[in-house]
Amino acid sequence: MKKLFLILICLIIAASVVSCNVIINKPGDTADSQTEAVTQYEHEHMELADLDAIIATTEHQNIPVSTLRYFVMDQYSSFLNNYYYYLSYFGLDPNAPLHDQIYDKEKGTTWYEYFLSLGKKALEQYAKFAEMAIKENIALDQSDIDSIDEYIKNIEDAAEQNSLSFEGYMSEYMGDGMTKERLRAAVELSRLGYKYYLKVYDGIEVTAEQIEADFLENIKNYGLVDYSEAYVKAEYDETNTDEEIEAAKVAAADKAAAFKALVEGGKSFVEAYNETFPPAEGEAPLEESDLLVTGAANASSLEKLAFMFEEGAKAGDINVYTDENGNVYVVQCAAVPYKNTQKTVNVRHILLDSSAYSTEEAAEAKAKELVEEIKAASDPKAKFIELVDQHSTDPGSIATGGLYENVCPGDMVTEFNDWCFDPARQEGDVGYVLTDYGFHVMYFDSFGDEIWRVDCESALRDTSFEKIADDVYASVALTYNEELTDRITR
Repeated sequence: MKKLFLILICLIIAASVVSCNVIINKPGDTADSQTEAVTQYEHEHMELADLDAIIATTEHQNIPVSTLRYFVMDQYSSFLNNYYYYLSYFGLDPNAPLHDQIYDKEKGTTWYEYFLSLGKKALEQYAKFAEMAIKENIALDQSDIDSIDEYIKNIEDAAEQNSLSFEGYMSEYMGDGMTKERLRAAVELSRLGYKYYLKVYDGIEVTAEQIEADFLENIKNYGLVDYSEAYVKAEYDETNTDEEIEAAKVAAADKAAAFKALVEGGKSFVEAYNETFPPAEGEAPLEESDLLVTGAANASSLEKLAFMFEEGAKAGDINVYTDENGNVYVVQCAAVPYKNTQKTVNVRHILLDSSAYSTEEAAEAKAKELVEEIKAASDPKAKFIELVDQHSTDPGSIATGGLYENVCPGDMVTEFNDWCFDPARQEGDVGYVLTDYGFHVMYFDSFGDEIWRVDCESALRDTSFEKIADDVYASVALTYNEELTDRITR
């Protein structure tokens, strides 16, 4: 799966914010003045930089203030959208100038400086890759232009539905003055940079031998293990004394040691479990399958499962692991690390942005209509690809006929994921699901590579790409007009 690169060519979702009066008291304020419901901010009326002024340059590009604002405000809007209910926890007031709010008290940096740094980082990634594209005579093609046109059209439609002009709608989350022309320039830069990224990433060659070697060398990252587990809880809570807590931890450790001794003495793991944890009256004893787990040594379980990834590990090995709270896990290896041979999936979708329809019912009716049209076609796949161009609002997949390849379980949002990995799923299946992004008309294209192979190849590509990206970042000079960077937004 292609990761690493920030894909910003997408609809920016404006977060809704609530009104909040914050009073910043300046030196000399009297008690009376502090009681007035008047918010005073040093930067409330600061003069912003001219959006058409050049704020950054490379050898072949003159980048205006409006483009940097696009990236800065995209970071800001995404933050609001993701953490809307926790803004007060972060100490961020969306109604106050970012310049007047402290982000890091120790360093004295403001929220403006925080979002500016994120915006500049994103701009630099795209601008430097766009610079390489220009040097290698790579340009946007008609499919790129069509995708950008669709992106802007979606914003126009959203503005109309909110009874706003394009500029009025954009000003809600990008500030005044973001015209279609200025927005297009920013998105074209993004698109060109991403196009070069794809050229580089797709051009990285990874052999079957490299993949196999990477799996063996980094088996802890990719391998699955089967094991049986018994959990012994240290029984205490906040009402217990230190002595009582320590006694509870010792009791848990002793119980786990006795459990392990039963297994080492010849009992099966499930027999030891039922003897140590007898079933309640009327309940059946546990079966072996009830205790068997398939897992990977991820961040949360690495220490507990590490013994199974060591050289010479074998089925039957048993280990006791105690966590920081004194709880104890008795783990017996059932199968040493092996490859995850589950297939990934190649799936196509048409994203119907629900905001483009008067009601959710209307959007669902459209999804049903498209599903029936696809099923009735003599060539459903060809019809689906045709409808992608006409209806999809997902710019990340329009150019590929709605296709996402080698999707692994968990890569997509829950409803999308569950449709893809339904055990009954077959090639050519058509349906639709609803997610937070809208209705997705789905087409199951085919099964992809095995998960272990996809993971290894992706990691090898990412490592190679990082080296290439570092060289690009070092070779392309991007210079800022620092006099303007403090006045991107208030």
